[in-house]
Order: sequence, then structure tokens, then C-alpha cells
Amino acid sequence: MTELDPAFERAIAAFPDSPEWHELGVDRARELEAELFSRSADGDVETTDRIVDTASGGTVPSRVYRPSGVDDPAPALVFAHGGGFVLGTLDSADDLARRLAATTGSVVVSVDYRLAPEHPCPAGLDDVTAVLEWTVESAADLGVDAERVGVAGSSAGANLAALGARRADVAVSIAVLFYPMLDPTLDAPSHEEHADAPLLTRDDLDWFWRLYRDDGAIPVDDPRLSPLPAVGEGPSSFADSPPTVVATAGCDPLRDDGARYADALADTDVSVERLHYPGAPHGFLSLADAVPAAADAWDDLAAAVLARR
Repeated sequence: MTELDPAFERAIAAFPDSPEWHELGVDRARELEAELFSRSADGDVETTDRIVDTASGGTVPSRVYRPSGVDDPAPALVFAHGGGFVLGTLDSADDLARRLAATTGSVVVSVDYRLAPEHPCPAGLDDVTAVLEWTVESAADLGVDAERVGVAGSSAGANLAALGARRADVAVSIAVLFYPMLDPTLDAPSHEEHADAPLLTRDDLDWFWRLYRDDGAIPVDDPRLSPLPAVGEGPSSFADSPPTVVATAGCDPLRDDGARYADALADTDVSVERLHYPGAPHGFLSLADAVPAAADAWDDLAAAVLARR
């Protein structure tokens, strides 16, 4: 089993002791996630909160991040936060969205999509897809280039970003996926190898997937659950996938989710780059202020995005 890098181990040790996510229940897990990750951030990035009207008559709160010095029309990334489809807010995703904007020189539109169990699949996917389409349609108003609008996401949000890129009725220029959560069957080697990993366990994943699947009522092969072949949509659907960058962590039960997806894209001649960090845990990009290796990974991601823009 891959060993956790001591620098990441020290950073994780600074977190307060708490039960695993699945042991907390939905309400307390959401409170803890907000306590751990919601914080004000400085930097040369301006933010504007927006309400996006959807074609179905609903609304999706979103936050637009614009780095200083970016010329109009700028490239854009529609970002979906992590949290197992159950946790996460615009505030708890603020640090990731802000850093994504600053490092890639992109306008980032962060999506406050609906969460399970109150809103199971496909509510979150519908919201991310709607905001992606709105971003392209509102390019002039947002000061972005409609031909350079991509998607990004972390963990469960990377799932929504990957599926949204292929379902939206607009052209998507790139997909940037951080340790994507893609396999509801949980039968890959990494799910067992790192079942008790820090920050995210296999039992957590089982709980998240069950809630997102409407307490298990949605079958694991429903194409709205995953972009993976043999789990959700078949390989033929990859033809319309945009160039993709996938970041994976070696000490993460989701390691093989991202690896399988990158391999499937490559097998169907989609441009893809997998950036793998063997000693890193799930969510390691949120530790960039404490661990230099995580800050370096952000530089790698920015370079990979810029190379495909």
C-alpha cells in the first residue's frame, strides 16, 4: 500500500479529531465540513454572487471569481465542489475556486448545486449543466470567451463536471477533474487498499453514494450516476468529451476512479493528461497553504490547463 507523505500526515494531524463522515449524519457532517473549510481568503480575485435561472424554472446560486489583470474576453471554468453529493457550499469551496481562478487565469463560476439526500441524482447534475450552458450564453455579460468555457470539479463535483461537459447543449473547451468520485460499485482495488484512508474512507463513499442514489433506489448502472464505461455511459459516449486533465492521489480510495476514467478517454483518442501524486491523500489540493507539494501540484495543473487552452 502506498504510504502517506509525512508532510501531508502532519497537516492532517492538525485537523480536529472527529468521527468519519458517515458516522456523523447529514446535518452534523455539513456543519463540520463548513467549520473545517469555510474561511475568508485574500488575493487578487474579485467575486460576485449570481442567481442563475434554469430552463425548468428553477434557480441555482453561483459565485463568479475574476482574477485581477485578466483581459476580456477571458477563459472560464464552471466549477463544482466536492462533498460526496451531500456536503459543500460556495463558502467551503471558496479556497479551491479562488486558487483555480488565480493559477489558471480563468474566470471561475462556482455552482451551489442541490445536494442529496433532499435532492438525489440527477438534481446536482442538472444544476451544473444549467450553469455551464448559462455561462456560455452569458459570455458577453461575464466578460468571457464563449469558445473557451470549460468545466472543473473536485471529488463528487468532478463527476458532475465530467457528465455535465458531455450533456450540455454547448461546446466545452476543457475538463479539469480533481480526484474524481466516479464508481458507485466501489469494487476497484483502491477502494479496498485505502478503505481506511484519512479524510475519506470507503464507508464514507458507500454512505455518500447511497444518499445520492435516493437511498439506493437508483441502480448503479444509471447513466446519470457516472461517466465511467461499464458503470454508466458506454465508451462510445467519449467521442464528445473535451480535452481533460485528471489529478489523482495515491493514498485515496478514489485513486482508481480517476485512473480508469483517464485510461478510457485515452483509449478513445480524447486528449487527456493524468497528474498523479503517490503520497497524497484525497482532497490534498486544499492543503496547499500547509504542504509545498500541494502548492506544486497547483502549478502542474495550471500548466496542463494552459497547454490545452
